[in-house]
Amino acid sequence: MEEFFKFAGEHPFLTFCLAWGIWPICWTVRVIVSLPFTLAFKAYNRRLRAMNIRAHGWPTARFMDADGDIVHPPATAEDLR
Repeated sequence: MEEFFKFAGEHPFLTFCLAWGIWPICWTVRVIVSLPFTLAFKAYNRRLRAMNIRAHGWPTARFMDADGDIVHPPATAEDLR
């Protein structure tokens, strides 16, 4: 480890370039490795969602919009009486 610190002290610009040049490679490898699992999970989730909608109807709850948020209708004058 002493050799690395000696090298880094003598070549700060090269050390900076190496340090900031490695993370894009690591990020790219992580994305490539995890992409099949991510796509498989999303496909499986889509299948479960389709089965749930087929079984229970859509939307799944009263006053639910497409995002799954509960949206209550605005109050009218008749509701306030």
